Amino acid sequence: MLVAALSAQAETRVEMDPVAPGPYQVSCSNLAHDIGKLNLLGGSVVDYWSGRDGRYVSDILLEPDDTLKASPLVPNEGLYPRRRNSTVDFTILACYPTDETNLSPDYVLPDGQIIPRMQRAGQPPIVAGRACIAAFPAPPGCTRWPLLAFSHGLGSSPADDKSIEFLVRLASYGYIVAAPFHGDARFLRLDLSDIGDLIYLIRNFDEFVELQALRPLAMKSVIDAMLEHPGFGSKIDQDRIGGIGASLGGETMILLLGAHLTKSYSNYSSTPTVTDPRIKAAVGYAPYAGQKYLPAFGDENVTAGYVSTPYLAISGTADSVSPMHRIIEAVSRFRGTHYLVALSDIGHTYEAAYADDVFGWVVPFFAAYLGGVDPGYASQGQLMQQLNIRGGLDDYLLIAHDAPPPHSVEFYHAGIDHYFMTASTAEAAFLDNNPGWGWSRTGKTFNVWLTQSSAPGGASPVCRFYGVFANGTQGSHFYTADPDECAYVKGRLEWGWGYEGVAFYAVLPAGGSCQSGAPPIYRVYNNGMGGAPNHRYLASQADVNAMVAQGWVPEGVAFCGAQ
Repeated sequence: MLVAALSAQAETRVEMDPVAPGPYQVSCSNLAHDIGKLNLLGGSVVDYWSGRDGRYVSDILLEPDDTLKASPLVPNEGLYPRRRNSTVDFTILACYPTDETNLSPDYVLPDGQIIPRMQRAGQPPIVAGRACIAAFPAPPGCTRWPLLAFSHGLGSSPADDKSIEFLVRLASYGYIVAAPFHGDARFLRLDLSDIGDLIYLIRNFDEFVELQALRPLAMKSVIDAMLEHPGFGSKIDQDRIGGIGASLGGETMILLLGAHLTKSYSNYSSTPTVTDPRIKAAVGYAPYAGQKYLPAFGDENVTAGYVSTPYLAISGTADSVSPMHRIIEAVSRFRGTHYLVALSDIGHTYEAAYADDVFGWVVPFFAAYLGGVDPGYASQGQLMQQLNIRGGLDDYLLIAHDAPPPHSVEFYHAGIDHYFMTASTAEAAFLDNNPGWGWSRTGKTFNVWLTQSSAPGGASPVCRFYGVFANGTQGSHFYTADPDECAYVKGRLEWGWGYEGVAFYAVLPAGGSCQSGAPPIYRVYNNGMGGAPNHRYLASQADVNAMVAQGWVPEGVAFCGAQ
C-alpha cells in the first residue's frame, strides 16, 4: 500500500527548488553571559545550557532581569512526582524580524557563536513593522507577526552549534521565534542513543515520563510569556501561532496537540499532558515517537489519533533513536492534514548542510497553515505540489494527507460585498480559523485538479490575479483558464491586476459547453458595483440567474470542473 501511495505521489507532484533565506534582518533577545561567573563556578558553558550537574543557564547570565523567562507552576499530578507544586524556570531566547533602525551589535557567546543584533540591558525589542497585504478591510492582527515556539532536542539547547543558525533563519522569513532552554539534565541525565542509558531509563522510567511531561508545560508557558511581554505581546498575532521541535521537541509538539504520553513501560498505558489549542500548525524534525520496544504515545502509538492539527514530520531513514516505523505509526494516525518527509540514509542528527532541504519543506508548510508572511518565498499551493527538494539530500514525500479532497471553496465578505474562491486547503483553513478577516463560507464548491499531471490531457492552468481598487481600500481576485486572456491581463499592468500564479487546472469549454459530463463553471461579474470589480465562479445556472437578477453580468462558461 505504501509503495502504491509513493507511486501516486510521484505522478502528481514535482521537484521544487530550495527556499532561500528570508528577506528580513534578524535580532535576538538578551542572552549576555557573565564570563567571570562562569570561570568562578566552573564547568563548560554547554553544562549550563543543557542543565548538567545541577547547573543551568540562568546561573551565568550577565543581565538576568533583561533576559526572557517563563516560570510555570508544575501541577499537583502524578506525572510530576518530583516537581509537583513547584515553580520551574525556563530561560528563553527569542529571535525576530528587525529593521535598519536596529544598530545593536552582534554578540559573541563564549563558544564563539554569534547572536545577531542582540538586545542589551534596558533595550526593548526593535521588531520590524509589517504592512497588511491583500486584506481589505484590514483585519485584526494583520500588522502583527506569527509566533513560532521552538523546542530543542534532549540534551541540546537553543544556543548549541546548530540551533542559533536555525532560529535566525526561521525568523528571517517573518516569524517571531521563541525557544526555551529546557535544561533536561536538571530532571534526568539521559542519552537515548546510548544502550546503557536505555537500561537506566527502564529503571527510572517515572523520571523520564516527568521530563517529557515538563516539556509541553514549558512550551505553553513560553507562549504565555511572549504574549504577555510588553515588548513582544503587541507584535504577535495570537491567531497565528505555530510550533516546531527537534527530536524530543517534535514529540513535545505532538503532546501539545493532544496525543497522550506513554506512562508505563510494562503495559504502554498512556495519559494526557498539557495541551495548547493556540498552536495552529506544527513541525517535527526527527520527532521522537518511541523506540523499537517503547512507543511514545501509548500502545502502537494509538493516541496519536487525537491529533487533528496540521503536522509536518521530517525524519531520516537511518534514524535508530526514533526509528522510521514508529514515526510512520504515529503520523499515519493523525486525523488532520499531515505530511511525512523521509531523508534517505540520514540518522538522528541535523547538520547545517541539511538546511536547504529542511527549510524547503518547513517554509511552505508554515506559509500555508499560518497564512504566510511573504508570498515571494513560498506559495500556499507549493506544499500541495512538491515531491522533493532539488539538490542536497535525497528527500522524498513519504506520506501526504491533504484533507479534505481537492475542490474549490467559496467565501463571502459582507463588509465589502465580495466573493472569493480558493482551491488551497491551507488558505481555506486559514480563513476558517481567522474570522476576524471577515470571510465566511457560502457552501458553494466545485472539484478541481491541483496539478497538471492529475488533470486530463489538454487541461489548462487557471491563472490567478490579485488587484487593489477603490483608492486602495478593496482587493479582489480574478481567475481565467483561457491562456490568451491570461496573457492579455498580464500585459495590461495599468488595469491593476498582479499575477499570483496557477491556482489549479481545468479544461476549457468547447463551443461554450463542457464535454463528457464535466460540470460547467460559470463566471459572473459585479459590473464594478461598490467601486471595485469582483467575479464569482458558480457551478449552478440557478445561482447565475440569481446574481444576474441583482445586477451582475453573466460571462458564460469560464472553464470545466473536475467530476
